[in-house]
Amino acid sequence: MSESNERPAGISASADGVGRVVVGVDGSPHSLRALDRAADEAERRGAELEVLCGGVPARRGAYPETEADRERMRQATREVADSAAERARERVPGLTVVATGVSEPAADALVGRSRTAELTVVGTRGHGGFRGLLLGSVSLRLAAHAAGPLMVVRGALPEPGAAPGDVVVGVKSESATQPVEYGFQAAQRSGSAVRVAHCWIYPMLPGVALRLSPQEPSTETKRAEQFVVDTLRPFRKRYPQVPLSAEQHQGQPAEHLIKLSEGADTVVLGVRRQTRRLSLQVGPVVHAVLHHAKCSVVLVPVP
Repeated sequence: MSESNERPAGISASADGVGRVVVGVDGSPHSLRALDRAADEAERRGAELEVLCGGVPARRGAYPETEADRERMRQATREVADSAAERARERVPGLTVVATGVSEPAADALVGRSRTAELTVVGTRGHGGFRGLLLGSVSLRLAAHAAGPLMVVRGALPEPGAAPGDVVVGVKSESATQPVEYGFQAAQRSGSAVRVAHCWIYPMLPGVALRLSPQEPSTETKRAEQFVVDTLRPFRKRYPQVPLSAEQHQGQPAEHLIKLSEGADTVVLGVRRQTRRLSLQVGPVVHAVLHHAKCSVVLVPVP
């Protein structure tokens, strides 16, 4: 695990120099899948695991919340966190696991922890079709506000001893290489291959008279191919032992990335949070992949 001490910019280690993976749990099956994945990630990184259970947002009512109410909530969340932490210790013997139960809403607590964590992990209750849109308020809140890399665990975890799936990385611009860096580091830790995809849409002009000549799409294709080569050149040098395949694809990015997610270990995307009138939101491609990918999705903040 030669990469266990390398951390993305802005992510700090604990006082003793050990990194930290944080996972949100609530006792549900999808949060326990996230817990198992988080334990595996912590082991690969040589990091400690913090298992956090947060409270539910306070509802407005005729009577204000009291300190006794908050203490009952803390006690309940501590019990859930302690049980989940024991499960993580059984899955990865020797792993340092810290259980934390808080009365504040889970999303708020996890956003705060994400500022110093190597990785924040949450689950999703989506199962495809219409229910696949049920990503969960905590996951959506973290997708928009997490300060560091966020993993949303989807699909079934691989069987023990099974060959790892590819790490699929979506690349959009040459300046946003943080997801590529994350993808190579993750693949090196797990023994996976990296598959980089650059998707682009050929601009269509209105009107028959304004259609471009047939040669122009091939020109755009060559530009896309060269973009992929230039973007990956430094990573090929830094990670020569990581198997790599790369492609450019003309078409809708979300559809292609969702297709590539079948059989993959993770899909890694850069995320630029977009300011809306009421809140921060992620872009449409990230939103679609989060809801419909067949495997876990990692969001890496980019400037």
